[in-house]
Amino acid sequence: MNIDPKTGGFKSLGEFLVKVRKAYLGEGTPDSRLVLGKTAGHMEEATDSQGGALVPEQWAKEIYHAAIENSIVRSRVAKGAIFKPKGDSITVRRLIDADRSSNIFGGITFKWTEERGNKFDAISKPAVGAVELNVHKLVGSCFVSNELENDHGKYGDFMKLAFGQAIRFIEDDAFINGTGGGMPLGILQAGCRTQVTRNAVGYVNWADISNMAKQLLPRSWESAVWLLNPDVISELFEATSPAANQATALDLSNRTLWGIPFIPTEKCQAMGTEGDIILADFDHGHYLIADKEMRISASRHVNYEHTLLQTTETYGFITDETFWKIVLRTDGQPLLSADIAPKRGANDLGMFIVLKTTS
Repeated sequence: MNIDPKTGGFKSLGEFLVKVRKAYLGEGTPDSRLVLGKTAGHMEEATDSQGGALVPEQWAKEIYHAAIENSIVRSRVAKGAIFKPKGDSITVRRLIDADRSSNIFGGITFKWTEERGNKFDAISKPAVGAVELNVHKLVGSCFVSNELENDHGKYGDFMKLAFGQAIRFIEDDAFINGTGGGMPLGILQAGCRTQVTRNAVGYVNWADISNMAKQLLPRSWESAVWLLNPDVISELFEATSPAANQATALDLSNRTLWGIPFIPTEKCQAMGTEGDIILADFDHGHYLIADKEMRISASRHVNYEHTLLQTTETYGFITDETFWKIVLRTDGQPLLSADIAPKRGANDLGMFIVLKTTS
């Protein structure tokens, strides 16, 4: 029997999830199409990175698609910057491009010369570095009513949205704020971020916005986005600025600031602290993502605390619900380790500009 590896032989995400649920709850013999990391049974038997059923590519994409819709980072990362490592890590080569005042793109030099002039003195060896992406485990869980199982389509749609929306939020938060320790390295913790000192403690004004914009890489003007803590909106609206400029700089109806889209998000830091406003370009390979795999499992036997229940082994039976766990193995971090000294100009340029506190 030939099984399509992309779908695992399942007609829908809902059908796949029903088979996973039955396998892990011991309802009959596990479907032979499932790729189980461990013997189906209690959730506790599937706690490592290989636990759970491997989600076929097609159905993993559906969950990721729900995550991508309205996501900040993943939806803007270039397709060529999302990698599928075979092991637990992957090394991505990069040119060390921190200073363009004397050379460009990692030490590549050019020289205008005569037709028969000496061409060999222009030879250089580009500086090459590497970024290592190490997949980290992200675990999500929830209770789902068993009644949904009767309709494969609704069952799949609900789970896709439930996990997809959660993945969207948690991933974005990590790609922006992550420390890099056991999780992705976010742009606010990266060495390549360009910090702009704000003019007034606890506030954002038009001079801050101007100072941030002038340090954005020129090619990033077409793909960058402003990220704003929601509390910043009123500051921008009330901030003083030359009237002729303010009328065109901030367009609240189209959500643009200086022609660049802005997104209010609680993933930015609190108003008045570093990261309350960010100007970021995740495109052009500036941010890298590694996706190893997605696994999912189900159980009724979970450590659920309830004041009215004396045992944690019966909650699913009482409420006719199943406890689901999804495991992602992923990583993310910026490609460059520093911002860039331009060919000409007084200010370093970057792809991740953040407003920090006053000096």
